[in-house]
Amino acid sequence: MKVLHIIPTLRVGGAEKLLVDTLEEMLSQGVKCELIVLTEEQDFFKERLSKMNVTVYYSSCKSVYDPRNILFIKRVVQQNEYDCVHTHLFSAQLFMAIANRTFWEKLPLITTEHSTNNRRRENKIFYYLDSWMYKQYDQIIAITEGTREKLVRYLSSTEKKTVVVYNGLQLADFQQTATPDQSWEPIDNEVIILMVAGMRAEKDHTTLIRASKLLPENYRVVFVGDGDLLEETIDYSTMHGRETIVFLGARSDVPAIMKAADIFVLSSKWEGFGLVVVEAAAAGLPIVASNVAGLKEVVKDVDGLLFEPGNESDLAEKIMQVTTKKSTVTQEYLEKYHITNMVSSYLELYKQAINTM
Repeated sequence: MKVLHIIPTLRVGGAEKLLVDTLEEMLSQGVKCELIVLTEEQDFFKERLSKMNVTVYYSSCKSVYDPRNILFIKRVVQQNEYDCVHTHLFSAQLFMAIANRTFWEKLPLITTEHSTNNRRRENKIFYYLDSWMYKQYDQIIAITEGTREKLVRYLSSTEKKTVVVYNGLQLADFQQTATPDQSWEPIDNEVIILMVAGMRAEKDHTTLIRASKLLPENYRVVFVGDGDLLEETIDYSTMHGRETIVFLGARSDVPAIMKAADIFVLSSKWEGFGLVVVEAAAAGLPIVASNVAGLKEVVKDVDGLLFEPGNESDLAEKIMQVTTKKSTVTQEYLEKYHITNMVSSYLELYKQAINTM
């Protein structure tokens, strides 16, 4: 089987990391994979992909929404032979759907719905575009029940072909002891609260920043992640947070940083899954996260606590509750989220889509 994956960018992000992990696992299982990326801008995973010997086709376009990407996709597909195509995120979903309509022999199409929410669903014009786009797909993968529920509520026509496959990870990566490079002076009896998320509005770093002032002085918030709102978030922290907050930017040693932390927080306004929560649980960290669709399923699974989104007082209270809490998640339970299970489910869906063509 030869599979083509398509994604808009390889910036630091959950969907992007999941795809790279997926490619690595598929290759280890003998599945031939290639990748199209709609822009080479902000490529965080290029070096890792190079080591994996994955063929990656980068578009020369600066914008992932440049319509010339349709012709780029079409050219790559026509020059190769693929059994099916798996797309991730909107511009890749849309442009592959359009390109596929131009082929004499259409390819089986699979897509992953990575979030419970997006701004398109607030605009009636996009409703008609989304309706057409999803009809072009043979299988839709929703990463949680909440993600599926929100999509089907928005587009009832997707119900029969949307299946839930939980995201997966290499558990061992987060269970091995390692020491990260620490770039700050420790506080006495320091308690490290870690949040790993791209600096984007939906991740809502600001609530955790405000909560930092409600916690004991030996509690330090550490942010890992990069993005468009990094400088704005740092400025917000200066005005509204404790001066001990640390911003580490994008890091490749996240498992080691998790091993050095005491508590993990994810304060998203919306989240399709929140795989980083499972990563933190695998590292043995107690979890506090926002009570939003999709994410809350995963948090309950890993014995975490939920707080009211945007409520820094509730967040601070829940952080204090988990300070002395030991994680009760067993290895057996975490196996549910092993990447081999996820990839096995993907391959079954690929076979189904191929066999119905």
